Amino acid sequence: MESVTILTAAAEGSVSVVAQDPSVIEWVKRYLSPWWTVGRQAGGAATVTAAHDPVEYQALASAVAATAYEEAAYPRSRTFYTREAGGCTVLAFTPAQQVAYRYTAAARRMDVVAFAPDADVLARAAVRVSRELMRAQLVADGWAVLHGSAAVTDRGRAVLTLGDRGVGKTTVAFTLAASGAGLLANDRVFARAQPDASGVELLAWPSGAAVGLGLMGALGWVDAARARLAAGETAHPSQDRRVTDALLAGRTQALREGARELKAHVRPEEFAGWYGVTTVGSAQVGLVLFPRTVSGAVPAVDRDGKTELVEEHFMCGSQEDSYPDIFNLTGGEGGGSARARADLAQALGALPRQALVLGHDHAANADLLAALAERSAR
Repeated sequence: MESVTILTAAAEGSVSVVAQDPSVIEWVKRYLSPWWTVGRQAGGAATVTAAHDPVEYQALASAVAATAYEEAAYPRSRTFYTREAGGCTVLAFTPAQQVAYRYTAAARRMDVVAFAPDADVLARAAVRVSRELMRAQLVADGWAVLHGSAAVTDRGRAVLTLGDRGVGKTTVAFTLAASGAGLLANDRVFARAQPDASGVELLAWPSGAAVGLGLMGALGWVDAARARLAAGETAHPSQDRRVTDALLAGRTQALREGARELKAHVRPEEFAGWYGVTTVGSAQVGLVLFPRTVSGAVPAVDRDGKTELVEEHFMCGSQEDSYPDIFNLTGGEGGGSARARADLAQALGALPRQALVLGHDHAANADLLAALAERSAR
């Protein structure tokens, strides 16, 4: 058996992952280590086991199917789950991925079982629940989860960007990272008000990213991806083949299928390995941005824009569309407790905040963001 223990950058949570297949452990390390510490430390506060076992998979799936089960999109795939008597054990399975789960609350143990011997499928599921078990520990310690991105400047302070899909969170974080800032978060991030109300601390939520071809080209990443793919390295398995073909051809025009944009899928280890981006696991917030992106706009400060933290900025309720708490790990407080969210809103309200408008001129966006980041560091 192979095992690793995962710690956040602040060592505030720990999860051990155990698997018979060494390639699963290596996959977990590649995915999480850009932001979290992954090593051979003593056992974590929670445990994930990962195994290929078609018999056990069928047994767990049948046990769920025999009950008045519930259904959720986890993660955006139909997943059926049920709680055994007393609610202390939760069983679940995702037919499309042929992965089943058993969470035993008393032992803080999550068993992940895959039907087929596919290390990628099993490792992705193990990473997913490891992150959720880490979230449960951090939420219990007063952390919240924000719908935001973050990049850390050379002064050591984070530029935190908040907003819904499409406002420009990814553009801000990656534009700053391509200019030398450290990438801390792309779409969601752990945040907590400091006890003495002196600021806000952030912890990374490890994840890959989906990036449009236009932004890939503006960042200078298309050439890097093209060289890697041409040399025989493989694209992310969920990336549409048409995107891979466009990258190999060096094209940067946006690809669409109806209203949906087809994007390049970046693995966590590729930020540094392919694109030369530095990753950072934690930081203090120095500036909070509230952008919106308007086609044809000249990037500028939006003096009439809203800069208040609202409930929609937290990853809970309807905002939590990818990782609903089907295992009841946080007691329904996946975005943080009401107290933690209130304290965080107050602490962020005391920090420099700025609304801004971004356009599709990357150089102009970069100039505005650099000036705002520099001004906040003074």
